[in-house]
Amino acid sequence: MGLLLPGFFAYAVRRLRSGTRLNALYDWTGRYPKDWATVPQAPRLWVHAVSVGEVVAASSVVATLRSCFPKAWILVTTVTETGMQTARQRIRDADAFAFLPFDLLPFPRWAMHRVRPHALILTETELWGNLMHEAKKHGARIVLVNGRISDATFAKAQTSLGQPVYRWLLCHLDLCLMRSELDAERLLKLGVPSERVRVVGDVKLDQPQAKLSEGLKAALRSELGLFSDHLLLIAGSTHEGEEVVLLRVYRQLQPYLPNLRLLLAPRHLERVESVMAMVRAMDLVPVRRSLCTGKPLRSNEVLVLDTVGELAKLYGLATVAFVGGSLIPRGGHNIMEPVLHGVPVLFGPHIDNFRPHADLLLKEGMGFQVRDETELVQTAWKLLVSEPLRRTIAWQAEQLLARHRGAAKRCAHAIATLLQQSLATQS
Repeated sequence: MGLLLPGFFAYAVRRLRSGTRLNALYDWTGRYPKDWATVPQAPRLWVHAVSVGEVVAASSVVATLRSCFPKAWILVTTVTETGMQTARQRIRDADAFAFLPFDLLPFPRWAMHRVRPHALILTETELWGNLMHEAKKHGARIVLVNGRISDATFAKAQTSLGQPVYRWLLCHLDLCLMRSELDAERLLKLGVPSERVRVVGDVKLDQPQAKLSEGLKAALRSELGLFSDHLLLIAGSTHEGEEVVLLRVYRQLQPYLPNLRLLLAPRHLERVESVMAMVRAMDLVPVRRSLCTGKPLRSNEVLVLDTVGELAKLYGLATVAFVGGSLIPRGGHNIMEPVLHGVPVLFGPHIDNFRPHADLLLKEGMGFQVRDETELVQTAWKLLVSEPLRRTIAWQAEQLLARHRGAAKRCAHAIATLLQQSLATQS
């Protein structure tokens, strides 16, 4: 532990400097409130979702679990500040919220003493070894929800160094509720017993059609300074190295589409100032979303999103969306958020974290993979100038979402069955 403590303190200092509340130190070290241990409700459920996308996936599962267990005590943990804010906004059925303890003993052990969960529910890829090991020692069942195994993880898990690590991590899982057949097959190849693996569908696709009402659309467009005939390209969850490409794309398209406007949404809000500097360097004028007053947005102005939890909604205003973390090797971000609004989505070649989603959207003709700036310009142009094509994509999106409805309920009911068996055995 001593060798890793400097890393922990460096992480803590960086997070605190970026605006995370000081009380987070108690969470990171597992020193949760003592009165949590005395709460009498049962079952006690600990749901972990690392950031915004995973919180969205977990929210509907938590709501269904609450209906199955009205007297349950539910803790939701996240890693990021934006994830925490989104969890507090979206998950109304939780009893408590906290940051995940640092996965370094004795922190997870202290956390388990305070939480004493009957089930630890992890979303997507959140396999924290010490946390799971301590949960098992406390008698908790461990469930993976909306499980996914990315290309990179699958390759790493099959190396000589990765095999024993992943074998140890995966042996803690009692139930693996996977989002696709591909993810399930990968898990089976990594040695998880078939009776523990189920394909329940993609919880992120099990969302109500998110289309904004015409009234709300009009109000938002007015607030942002957009006219009814403006086309809007939204570049969401972008990283360093991507904004400059999108700005060059905008500069190439705008002379031929004078009613086109651009909104940049950096993945991390601490980068807003540097993104605004990039906009200025392109001889354009950055406009903070938080300072929008309804003044008409001019062609030389670029919106920069500096608010939390608003991107998913603003995708509903987009004519075309690009999702970042994909032109650079970051694995991509949630390419389904625009699709929930029926908006065509573009993404780069580095989409390992959302490979099944990307393959699905490419097959359905709703997503478009671009390798570089040239392809981004060409594909964006094709979509921006064709309203019939965009209407077809919106209709296809409705059909796709209809096919995945019920995934959250299937997850929650599988967890409920596992818990009922566990509680019956304990009694």
